[in-house]
Amino acid sequence: KENRIFLMPMMVDNSKFYTVKKKFPNLFTFLFIGRLVSHKNVEFLIQKFNANFSDKDAILKIVGDGEKGQYLIDKYTSEKVIFMGKKFNQELIAEYLSASCFVCPSLFEPWGLVVNEALSAGLPVIASKEVGACFDLIKDKETGFIVEDMQDFGQMMLTLFNDAVLLKRYSENASDLMKKNWNYDLYNNCLNKVIKKVE
Repeated sequence: KENRIFLMPMMVDNSKFYTVKKKFPNLFTFLFIGRLVSHKNVEFLIQKFNANFSDKDAILKIVGDGEKGQYLIDKYTSEKVIFMGKKFNQELIAEYLSASCFVCPSLFEPWGLVVNEALSAGLPVIASKEVGACFDLIKDKETGFIVEDMQDFGQMMLTLFNDAVLLKRYSENASDLMKKNWNYDLYNNCLNKVIKKVE
């Protein structure tokens, strides 16, 4: 029954990623963070980036490792496609804060806490419709794009690259959403509703 269903939001410590005013890098930087495995669809992302940005002032940073890591490094490393390896703690936070846009092209992603982290850092997010976080954190929020047809992924990247005003607005919306709504206060409120129901 509907009155027995409660939201328990997927959550990270947003405050670690907050910045007072988002500073965009001079060189437009797309950022991917995650495991380098097949369902993360990183090779597709690299191919779309190379097809659309070979002649543009943009780079793609890839943070993480995994079973496809060495294959991808050997095949795609260039001045524009940069593999950063694993990053943790402040080094990881620094990657979010120094990027322009976060990309999440997964073929399967039950949620995707990296989306929480990216939005908290003021990054617009471009994600495939298979990323679970899309419904709560991107849909109708103007914090990025949900890609229905993956052949449009590169075009969405171009849209944010070419429109500094849109990029800034989505960045501000992302920060506002995570600071004012999707945070530990929301989690506490949801938890208290459950507790009151079962008391």
